[in-house]
Amino acid sequence: MSQDSALVKRGLVLLALISTLVIVLLIILLQRPTVSAPAAKGRPELLVAAVVAPSANFPASVSWINLVQAAEALPSPAGWEIRYNAARTLALRGSDQVPWDVFLEMLDENRQMCNYRVELQDGKVVPDETAARQNMLIAVRAIAQWHKKHDKQEVSTDLARVYAAVDGLAGSPILEIKAQAEKTRATFFR
Repeated sequence: MSQDSALVKRGLVLLALISTLVIVLLIILLQRPTVSAPAAKGRPELLVAAVVAPSANFPASVSWINLVQAAEALPSPAGWEIRYNAARTLALRGSDQVPWDVFLEMLDENRQMCNYRVELQDGKVVPDETAARQNMLIAVRAIAQWHKKHDKQEVSTDLARVYAAVDGLAGSPILEIKAQAEKTRATFFR
């Protein structure tokens, strides 16, 4: 009987250890993770402080030139990735509802450098040139596809502005952008 009681004692000790392990795991799994505020980054939004001069009255206190420069340094409004994807899809399908103003934004290299940013290991935020230029290439290719699906037609003022933007990209020092812009220009209704 002593063997049976020793076996029972070992079983109880093992049961206690497993129960303790299960309780610890449940506590860990059921704890709600705390969400911390994102770390402040060196962003162009901080340029807004340079816009208002505290010594004068509004509207004289606003430095309108600094305000325009701050707006140019900020990324596009929220949802720009979705708008870009929707505009590209409409162009690839040959839709008559293509928002050409979105394509103007997609072809603006400075705007894309503001939109596509990456944080380096030292915490510095810099433009992601590869992603920005890739987005520009995608836009130029989508414009070419749209033209291939349409017969020659009258060029609207918005489309004429897109033509001017692509013409500007044809002079780009980036060879891939320059080559794609030249191919796209060959599809234009001129």
